[in-house]
Amino acid sequence: MMKLRVLIVLLLATTLVAGCGSKSKSASTTTTVSNLPPAAQTSDQWASRVVDWFLRPLNPDLAVVGNFANSQVRFYIETQNQQALNTIYARMSDLQRCGEHLARAGPPPGNDQQLKAIDSHFRQACTAYAKVGATLTRATRLLSSGKQDQVAKGEQALNGIGATTRKAAVELTAGVKLAQQRGEFRRAGLKPSV
Repeated sequence: MMKLRVLIVLLLATTLVAGCGSKSKSASTTTTVSNLPPAAQTSDQWASRVVDWFLRPLNPDLAVVGNFANSQVRFYIETQNQQALNTIYARMSDLQRCGEHLARAGPPPGNDQQLKAIDSHFRQACTAYAKVGATLTRATRLLSSGKQDQVAKGEQALNGIGATTRKAAVELTAGVKLAQQRGEFRRAGLKPSV
């Protein structure tokens, strides 16, 4: 559990230092083939899309994931604090659409293998984060039910989530580290970790 916290803190620190904690608008609509923008023509355009449409919206979702095990948050869930529940449901719904945010950015242009590796890491992270979002949504629903048998099922739903969260964090961190080495990502606002 301590290793999971360290990974999450590292990841959150990376995205915060990277300037990905802004309150810029994130897409709230479902991405479909019909509303995808045209493919990025340059690596600068693609990097800007990835930072603005994927990394920045992901930051508040990861803050909820990172704080889920906090005793105060768990108290709010179990006492059915509506603000806490609404925040968790909204952020985990967004986290489950992680792949849609990345789909909006589209594939990297050209045949740059490092850009393809960044894209691959982010896609693998999204696959795992979608599972994390679904699990935390289900666990929240059960933990906030007020029924002891449902609360026990909520606790059970959380068993094993650490491995999935770690996999997602490792993939995301690998993609971010590669991206931080690239000028186009730095120009898009991603800064090296300190």
